[in-house]
Amino acid sequence: MRAVEAFFDVVLGRIADPSVPVGCLIAQSAAQSLTLKEGNSAQVRGLLDTQHRRVRAALADSSADAGTLDELATFVVAVNQSLAVLSRAGTPDAELRSVTRLACTTVADTLDRATTEESTQG
Repeated sequence: MRAVEAFFDVVLGRIADPSVPVGCLIAQSAAQSLTLKEGNSAQVRGLLDTQHRRVRAALADSSADAGTLDELATFVVAVNQSLAVLSRAGTPDAELRSVTRLACTTVADTLDRATTEESTQG
């Protein structure tokens, strides 16, 4: 869980950094993927898949089942991409932090619930 919090801390730090362009090239490209050449669209999908693999690896120490961990990784990537879109639209930092706080709570609660369910079934 701490890995997800750290991930979002880095994301929010980059969003707040005035030397970093606003938004995210992956998010912007994904939004236009239907108009991109097939190779470019596949590259965008590959970058999203790489994010998913990295988040999934960060969650791997949990005792939750693989399906739950995959779903959570997808959720974290989706929140990350939404942060890029929201920041580009001028959403204040406090609101972005609220989104990440709720996302971290959701991940923690889901991991706790999955672990509890697994221990009562096993």
